[in-house]
Order: sequence, then C-alpha cells, then structure tokens
Amino acid sequence: MLTSASKIEPMKALDSRFTERSKATPGIPSAISSTDAKAKEDTSSDSEDKMAAINKNLAFAKRKPELLLDGGEVVEKRKKGRPRKDKMAASVPQAAAPPPAAAVLRLPTPSLQKTFSLQVSMDPSVFLEVENDVSVVAGSKLSQLRCSRDGRDWNTLLPSSVLAAAGSSDVLAVACDDRMLSVFSCSGRRLLPAIQLATPVSALHCSAHFVMVLTAGATLSVWDAQRQKALVKNESLQTIFSGAETTVSLSLLTQQGVPIIGLSNGKSFCFSLSLETWTLIADKGDSLVQCADFRSCLPSQDAAASSGPLAVVQGRNLNAGRLASRLSSTPHHLQQSMTLAFLENQLASALTLQSAQEYRYWLLIYARFLVNEGSEHRLRELCKELLGPVHKSAASSWQPATLVGLHKRELLREVLPVIGENLRFQRLFTEYQDQLELLRTK
Repeated sequence: MLTSASKIEPMKALDSRFTERSKATPGIPSAISSTDAKAKEDTSSDSEDKMAAINKNLAFAKRKPELLLDGGEVVEKRKKGRPRKDKMAASVPQAAAPPPAAAVLRLPTPSLQKTFSLQVSMDPSVFLEVENDVSVVAGSKLSQLRCSRDGRDWNTLLPSSVLAAAGSSDVLAVACDDRMLSVFSCSGRRLLPAIQLATPVSALHCSAHFVMVLTAGATLSVWDAQRQKALVKNESLQTIFSGAETTVSLSLLTQQGVPIIGLSNGKSFCFSLSLETWTLIADKGDSLVQCADFRSCLPSQDAAASSGPLAVVQGRNLNAGRLASRLSSTPHHLQQSMTLAFLENQLASALTLQSAQEYRYWLLIYARFLVNEGSEHRLRELCKELLGPVHKSAASSWQPATLVGLHKRELLREVLPVIGENLRFQRLFTEYQDQLELLRTK
C-alpha cells in the first residue's frame, strides 16, 4: 500500500508544470529547463505576431469602406476636416507649364516720308503726290493729297500722315498712320467712308475699281469700290506661310480683283473668290514644271499669254520648263504623265485667276497634247463640257459663258480643228461639229 504522501507527490509535480511555468521542475536537468524557457519565448513571440496581424486586418477592414478604386489603384478616400500638414503639402498641384505661344506674323510697313509721288496709270496718265504735315490745326497735323489726270488737278486734306498710296485709272487709295484707309475717284470724290484697319498697312494696290490692302498683321482684304462690297475680308496669310523665315516677296491685284501673294520660298498663291480659299498657282521647285515637255504643242505666237498674271508670277521658270526635256532622261511615259498634270494645273490656275486670254492659250495647248498622245476619253469629256446640253432643260445648270467670260461653244469651235488634224479622231470631230451646226440653225 502506498502512503498518502507518495500518492500526492506526483500530482504536485504535475501541477507545477501547468501552474508554475517559471519554476524548474525538481529532478529535471537544467538543459531541459532552458529548452522549455526558449520554447516559451518563441510561443509568446508567435502569439504576439499573430495578434498584431489580426489587429492590422481588423483595422484594414474598418477602413475598407473608405477606400475607392481610381484607375485600377486603391486610393484612400479623403476625410472631412482639416487635412494634415504633410498631406496638405503633398496635395498641392504643380502649376502646368503654359502652351507655347503661336508665332505671330509681322510684315514690314512703309516708312513715313515727308513727300513722295508716283504714277498710278499710263493711259490715261494719272499722277499722285503726297505731302505730309503741311499744317497744324487744333493740334492735328494735316497732310495733302494732290492728283493730276490728263492735265486736270485736284487736291484734298487728310487728318493724318500718309504712309502708302496707290491708284488706277478708276480709283485712288491712301493709307495713313492712324490705320485709316481712304478711297477716292480719279476726280477726287470720296467713294467709300474711311475704313479702319486692324493693323498698319504693309502694301496697298489698286486695279480697275478694286482696292487691296495687306496689313502688318499678315491679313489681306479686297474691296470693290464700284459695288461698295468686300470681296476678301481680313484673310490671314498664316495658312500659306511655311515657316518663320518665309517672307512676302510679291503682292499684286489683277484686273478682275483677284489678289496674288508670292513668297520667298518660291511659291505663289491667289485667293479664290469662288472657292474662298488659298490656291497654289506657281512653285519654282515644282518638278512638273521642269520636266513637262509641250514644245510640240505651242502655237506659233504666244504673245497673248506672256503678259497675263499667271505668266507674270511664273516668269522664267515656265520658259525653263520648255527646254528641260532636252536635258532630262525621264522615261517617256513618266514625262507624258507629268506634262499632262502640268497642263491641267495651268488651266485650273488661269481659271482661278479669271485670266481669259491665258485660259484660251493653255486650252488649245492642252487639246493639241491630248490629240498627240491619243487620249480620246479626255478629249470627249472636254468637248462635252464645252458643248453643253443640246436641248434646254430647267434642271440643267450649264451656262454657256461662265468660263472667265468666254463663250464655251466658241472655244469648242477653236478646239475642233485641232482634233480634226488627227485621222484617228475623225469620228469625234464629226460628231461634235454636226451638233454645233445643229445648235447654230436653231
């Protein structure tokens, strides 16, 4: 039989393991005691890590409703109230750099002169003379404009200094340094009220009863003084300028009121009154001009086209094109296509410039070239356009005299003999010749 003391002693040892962990169990070696202490520290450390992770997850779960998705990223929703200083400093947006300013075109202006004179018309003979600051009235400097036309003189006073003057046999125009434009008849009668320009004048031109102003702000305006109507209103040259180095080398106005601007890069443009846009009419670097071969299609006399606005703008560049084929090694089929494109460009440019004589000149060259190259479909289309409808119709929009004042059927009568020179096109020639005769007898 065991004594009571022997029965109780193991229970005490068991209790000591669970109730007094800090004490070493009697009878256990010290190595085991140190191992238990280390295990106790590891267990305590793991428990603390787990509790910290749980607390972190709980805190994230509480903040989760305050998080928003922005472009696929989790962004913390701003709380109401005064923000922290560090967040306030971080949230200040950086000022965006301003966009680069567009280059502003500025054209040169004429210098102010005390006196100047010019001849604005040869037939009849018209002379203009300007004298600035002739007198001072009520603190305003007056300028005098004198005109002589076939021995008859007249003069008028202007309340500002005159910078530029121009004229024709029909109208005279002066632009002053206060940006006012005045237009007179050749007898001295004011035709239009003084026009306020947006910027000072750069160039001033008159042709027939049209007045053209090119301003320092690179805008163009054209007025019809006879009908008192603006044809072109403050049209910007920004569209045709190709860079900051580009300058205006030529500006002129045709007898039909079409403005032309030549640039230093060799390109020349005119503003189409019907299309209301800038159109290219000449380019010194155009390979079509240099390689086009139309020598065999030239008429015996081409003086009619040598003085037109298109010839003036293209100048010697066109003459060089006539001789380029002798030096060029371009294949025939390619040169043929280039010549065809060049001739069609000439026709379109003459039509835009409303130059009747030049249009007729290039039309005959174009027809002869089509005959030589055997292009029947283009010849038929040309004849059809010039003939128009044989029978009148209310739905027809064809007009017989809309080609720069030339009668289309009269042009067809000049084109048909050119077509008849080639036996291959005798059927085409006879077809349209008969229709012309039919229309004549009606």
